[in-house]
Amino acid sequence: MDKPYDYEALMALITDEIKQETGIECYEANSMGPQQSYPFFTFDIVDPHIELPFTDNINFEQFEMTIQFDAHSQNIYEATNLASQLSKMFGIQSVGLLAEQNGFYVIETEDVQNTDNVISIQVERRSGFIVRLRICDSFQDDIQTIDDVNLNGANLSDKNNYNKE
Repeated sequence: MDKPYDYEALMALITDEIKQETGIECYEANSMGPQQSYPFFTFDIVDPHIELPFTDNINFEQFEMTIQFDAHSQNIYEATNLASQLSKMFGIQSVGLLAEQNGFYVIETEDVQNTDNVISIQVERRSGFIVRLRICDSFQDDIQTIDDVNLNGANLSDKNNYNKE
C-alpha cells in the first residue's frame, strides 16, 4: 500500500511561499517552543479531509481541506494589514503555479476577520482568515492485477488467440 497524503510536505511548501512573498515566518498554531518575534503568521489545519460527493475512489482521490491563517502583532492595524496581504497572496499567479505543480488548488479564501482571543488580547492582536484547498492525492493502492489468463496453453487475454465456438 502507498503512503497517504503528506500534509507536512504541503504545509512546508505553503509556509516557504509565505516567507518568500511576505518576508514573514509562518508557524504551526499552538505549537510548543519559545514565543516568536512579532509580527508572524500561524496556521491551523481546521479540517484536513473534506470528502467530495463526486469522488468515491481511493486512488488519486480529490478532497478538500480548510486551513486557518492568523497574523499576530502587537497592533491590530498591523495584524489586519498582514492578514489581508496574506489572503491576497493566495490569489496571485506564483501561488497558482506552485499549487498546480504540487497537486493542490486554492478554491476559496474567506474574508479577513479579527481573531483576537480574550486570554491573549493584552499581549497580542490577531486577524485571520480561512483558505479552502482542493487536493489531488497521489495515493494508489498497489493491488495485484491479473494480466494474462491461460487455459490449456491458450492465452485467453489475447483476443486473436481466443476461439469462439
